[in-house]
Amino acid sequence: MRYVSTRGGTHKCSLHAASLLNLPNDQGLFVPQMIPKLNRAQLKRLRGLGFEDLAFEILRLFITETDVPKEKLRSIVKKCYKGFEESDIVVPLVVLDEDSDDDDDEKKKSKKSKKSSETKVQIHVAELFHGPTLSVKDISLAFAVQMIEFFLSKKHERANVIVATTGDTGPATLDAIEKFGNNRIDCWCLYPSGKISKAQERQMTTKRGDNVNAIEVKECERGCDDIDDVCSKIFADEEFVQRNGITSLNSCNILRILAQLPHFFWCYFRTMHGKTTEEEIENHTMTCVVPTGAMGHAFTAQLAREMGLPMTEVVLATNANGAAHEIAMTGEIVKKSKAEKTVASAMDCVMPYNLWRVVYYCAEGDTEILRRIQDTYEFYGHATLPKKVLRNFRETFLTAEVSDYDTFESMKYNLDVHKYLACPHTAVALHAAQSMGLNNHDGENALVVLATAHPGKFIDAVQTALETEDVPKMAKHKTLEDAKMSFQRKRETNLENLEIALRTDIDATSRARRGRYVNLTKERAAGVLHEKYLRGNEPAIPSFSVSNQQDDQNPTSSSQMGQIRSSTTPPSAKNAAAAPANSSARADEEDEDDEEE
Repeated sequence: MRYVSTRGGTHKCSLHAASLLNLPNDQGLFVPQMIPKLNRAQLKRLRGLGFEDLAFEILRLFITETDVPKEKLRSIVKKCYKGFEESDIVVPLVVLDEDSDDDDDEKKKSKKSKKSSETKVQIHVAELFHGPTLSVKDISLAFAVQMIEFFLSKKHERANVIVATTGDTGPATLDAIEKFGNNRIDCWCLYPSGKISKAQERQMTTKRGDNVNAIEVKECERGCDDIDDVCSKIFADEEFVQRNGITSLNSCNILRILAQLPHFFWCYFRTMHGKTTEEEIENHTMTCVVPTGAMGHAFTAQLAREMGLPMTEVVLATNANGAAHEIAMTGEIVKKSKAEKTVASAMDCVMPYNLWRVVYYCAEGDTEILRRIQDTYEFYGHATLPKKVLRNFRETFLTAEVSDYDTFESMKYNLDVHKYLACPHTAVALHAAQSMGLNNHDGENALVVLATAHPGKFIDAVQTALETEDVPKMAKHKTLEDAKMSFQRKRETNLENLEIALRTDIDATSRARRGRYVNLTKERAAGVLHEKYLRGNEPAIPSFSVSNQQDDQNPTSSSQMGQIRSSTTPPSAKNAAAAPANSSARADEEDEDDEEE
């Protein structure tokens, strides 16, 4: 398996090079050169496997024996899940049954029970947060750090890692590097001041290793996007990057994407319930609702479906910063000057960098189309998706934008009715699932919501949603309580000084370590095939000037919408005037634009 750039300007390379380079020389993003296809017989063979064995088999499709020997890969996968509360299961599924007899009394008391029987669905909540830092990021970062360490160890090299976080990527990265870095990796974890929860900050600042650094960055009007811009400048400095062996573990790193694939397959197989006949199994499908920020999981879901996983729908549930929803509704990618602070803070990014991977596949691998869209966006501040790309985007994803009001309502509703307390990000996805008319199609289709973090990481949101100062037991966790008893080591700077401070600190650390730093001179020397492939060029033909676009700009009919629905109705029947309306399209707003996030 080789990996290529979304911009098409570099030669294909190995996973070793793709993961350490982080970004191709043309500043695109790495994607697999080809997507392995799984037929029904292969899916049948996988469905009885435990999570660890399933993850190994899925990852083997993308990682060759040349990249990592089979037994080493198995060892890496095994270690990934050792720190999980349920290491044999890793991702438990909790069923929220709208028709459950146990919930009848609560439903009668709740206004939300007025939902008609046609909209009642059985929802499987896939809890991805049972790792050491109680977030979905534990799954991918334990794998990514071990892979990076393995590649470095082959030549006795070191690396410096820069990570920008909106809350969950940071703790998981620092934890994985402490456990698996073997003193080969130093890490600088940058987070925007006041835009993550206290529990998330405490998880980072109580780390004791001298190779991990948590840095608060003040004056970030655009949230983590401001930090991403500074990181991009540093990564563009080829001499500095090579001298210090710099890479990243944000979801732009292809290892993060690969590590997320197994849990989509796991959810599909585990929602088959008691289906026994071949016909029932053959007809089994899945709808997956994904809390969406930087679109890492959105792209992973797209990749899984391309591999042959029977997902009828992938729903991207966003908060008020939801670029994905705006793109689906208007066909426009618009640069924004400021991120709106929301209760689902880990999704507060205005330009999801994995969007370009999604657009690449929606353009059916046409790098010229991708470059035109991306260059137009970066040069003019807005870009229009061509008709074919927009159609494919809408056929791939449904989208919903959920307000803070509906997020709080979702948290309260699911606790009252189902005795299930969700974190704000999971609540965004639950609101979308419960309000969009999704259904189980007579039991053939499983509706899965990805739960991305433990609610205890967002105590303020829980208290606001439940209108109480008391913290329910299910919002507490020993890991979080223990962190309160530890000293915090906080370093800080402001956005204006971040670049020079980071360069100075990394240089000083590299000199002190006196190690040999990874230097992919051969891969970087290959350069780009032509200057036209580089980012930042003025497009010869801006994407908004391409003809035959207007039909798709403002869809008005259900056929043009291609099944896209917006989240405008809370789980309960409310007086419309009592709640702030969700935005179904924001084409009239001023120009603005995930983790990994």
